[in-house]
Amino acid sequence: MKKTAVLVVLLLIGAVIATGCIASNSTTPTKSSSSTTSPVSSPTTSSTTSPATSSSSTQMEKSYYPITIKDFANRTVTIKEEPKRVVSLAPSITEDLYYLGLLDRVVGVTGYEDWPPEAKKITSVGGYGAYASLEKIAELKPDLIIADNAVFYKKGFLESLEKIAPVVIIAPQSIGQIPQAIELLGKIFNREDRAKEVIDEFNAKVNAIKELTKNQPKVKVFFVTWSKPLMTAGKNTFINDVITIAGGANIFNDTKGWPQVSTEEVIARNPDVIILTPHCGMTIEEAYKLFAGTNAVKEGHVYMIENENDLIHPSPRIIKGIEIVAKLLHPDAFKTKYPLTIKDMANRTVTIPKEPQRVVSLAPSITETIFYLGAGDKLVGVTKYADWPPAVKNITKVGGYGAYANLEEIAKLKPDLIIADNAVFYKQGFLESLEKIAPVVIVNPKSIEGIYKQIELIGKILNREEQASMVIAEMKAQISYIEGLVANQSRPSVMYLVSTYNGYWIAGKDTFADSIIKIAGGKNAFEDVTGWKAVSEEEIVARNPDVVIIASAYVDPKIFCSGPLSTIKAAKDGWVYTVSDSNVFQRPSPRIVLAIREMAELLHPDLFKYQPQPLVCSANTTANSTG
Repeated sequence: MKKTAVLVVLLLIGAVIATGCIASNSTTPTKSSSSTTSPVSSPTTSSTTSPATSSSSTQMEKSYYPITIKDFANRTVTIKEEPKRVVSLAPSITEDLYYLGLLDRVVGVTGYEDWPPEAKKITSVGGYGAYASLEKIAELKPDLIIADNAVFYKKGFLESLEKIAPVVIIAPQSIGQIPQAIELLGKIFNREDRAKEVIDEFNAKVNAIKELTKNQPKVKVFFVTWSKPLMTAGKNTFINDVITIAGGANIFNDTKGWPQVSTEEVIARNPDVIILTPHCGMTIEEAYKLFAGTNAVKEGHVYMIENENDLIHPSPRIIKGIEIVAKLLHPDAFKTKYPLTIKDMANRTVTIPKEPQRVVSLAPSITETIFYLGAGDKLVGVTKYADWPPAVKNITKVGGYGAYANLEEIAKLKPDLIIADNAVFYKQGFLESLEKIAPVVIVNPKSIEGIYKQIELIGKILNREEQASMVIAEMKAQISYIEGLVANQSRPSVMYLVSTYNGYWIAGKDTFADSIIKIAGGKNAFEDVTGWKAVSEEEIVARNPDVVIIASAYVDPKIFCSGPLSTIKAAKDGWVYTVSDSNVFQRPSPRIVLAIREMAELLHPDLFKYQPQPLVCSANTTANSTG
């Protein structure tokens, strides 16, 4: 994963069909690769004898080889015998060979392969295309090298490869040319029957998606390939092909390659959907701010696709990317079956008669989750505390949180589904009153795993399962990155403070706050306490935490400047911090990854080159700091 940034820059400079970048809040890139853009001729094949139908027989092999073919670069290549030791210089070619059942013949790959899993075990030759090591390739003693047009990036590199083994260029420029690549490989390896099966299956899946979306309205799509500078995909890219087949219309289809565009241009073209990838350098939160006013933001149709390689590798794998995009653009064409009966997180059995179109959310965290799932347009009512994304300001407010919402206001909205958390149990009979209006689903996450279950459940009931799986995958990727960074660091004890009303309210075990602390590389000073609990000054002094995290805008950190609390280690060492946005820390939604990141920065500032802003107490008290 460490190599992608360099690779992608090279690919963009070379005007190749690829995308991927380093996220602004992460230093870990992912592996990526692509195809090329030079025009190619349709490959052809000829044989010195009639082709055999199988290579299992030595006699048949002798009658089939040698063969002479024209590759995608219009080069004439002669292959004297059946290839048994193959080096692949592009991940898409490795994938092609896998689909043809030939992965066992691959002895060398680029090292950027992320699929299939078996490819990661194959010897790496040091890089993609012309950035591979000639020495490593030669050591493998291949009898065939297969590459795309990236071998032309360095003058003389192809000629050096040809001294090692015959070289075939496979470089499809569109989704329509992927079958040609499979067909040519089938001929090279005497696997024409298998190639036909792969091609037929590929074409059938493409046609099936086209059939499902053909009567759907064309959805205007903006795809972010890079954030700084802002770049997108033009018409002669695999991304454009994916969008088109999936039933969308690329708003920059009048451009070529990977153009740099302005925010103003995007807003003027008013996309219905905005698609990001984890490594394009833009988060969902940033997209909501940057493209405010577009239909995509207003309706909550901003999506994060887990793996951009599903969209850009010119192999049969690209079907997965087309399916993902098609389900995002036209979820109605891939409907969940209703009526749907589920068990909610309060262990209640709930039947939902039809796909919900008018949803009331009784918790801000639920509202945020629904927007992450691209279903913000289904929301007709939210609590007065809902403030993210900005589009919620245009949604009717139904009063307070949970049981403090207004039943009459909810009933007026005629919802077909109400989603709430355990706060509906705060008033006796409130849940029963809600159930007279519409089906009610309860979510109740108490940990990060619980947040995943909440996302999965809401995705299922709203017919957004595909997006739910992507949101969870992206969260897991970001969390895994942070866990890896802090794995070998010492773990300071942490007091997580949320309120000073009638005591000092802290987070114990069985809370998502406890999960935040542990993932970020800390140890909960109150890990033996269950749930949220008010504790005394004496208990805090006795625990003597290394760090205090104040997850509330209403708690004054200066309480640690004097009195008993000023004697704890956190206060003496200046490790008392107020978080930048308490809502991010207090709401169990996908935004919790932002809280985990900030917590890790506060606990391990040197790892993240983070400098909290200090709070200076009065001259006669201890100096402390707040982030």
